[in-house]
Amino acid sequence: MVSAVVLAAGASTRMGSQKLLLLLGGEPLLRRSVRQVCDAGFDDVLVVLGSEHEQTRTALEGLAVRHAVNAQYASGMGSSFRTAVEHLPDSEAAMFALADQPFVTSVEYRTVLDAYRHDPHGIVSVRYGEVMAPPHLFEREFFPELAQLEHGARSVLQRHQDRTLVLQFRPDLLVDVDTPEDYELARSRLSSGR
Repeated sequence: MVSAVVLAAGASTRMGSQKLLLLLGGEPLLRRSVRQVCDAGFDDVLVVLGSEHEQTRTALEGLAVRHAVNAQYASGMGSSFRTAVEHLPDSEAAMFALADQPFVTSVEYRTVLDAYRHDPHGIVSVRYGEVMAPPHLFEREFFPELAQLEHGARSVLQRHQDRTLVLQFRPDLLVDVDTPEDYELARSRLSSGR
């Protein structure tokens, strides 16, 4: 079983309100992102919630996902990796995606899944031009290392470059919605069809 994990626990401090509930293309950002992951063909989709988890969970109604609540979300992204690993007892591998990347679609997520299934690397990582960023897929043997993280997975990727297949995605797909300016940019880009 290959799972997909969407990390969606943060408090959106730079936005000033829960960014995952902001509407993008007529639906909450969280739902848009999770829907794209659901459409990519993974065996299982787990969403790690945290800040305002009752409201964010409501945005997922009707989607075929599981959710887990990270009560320690304020301590950083590492706590969400730990929460995820605890909720993946039967997964041989898991792709970790971020809920605030609205322009990464089911096509890209499927590319990561297909690359894992067709190539015997233990990790599938993504570069957008020169920038390494999620999603990243890890075989189960790396879960204990992920559960020790304080922040993102960069340190695990650096330690295991010899086990990593790196995919190249278009740089313009790398948009994180972190600030009000990011949100306006994403809305404008979506409405213009770019």
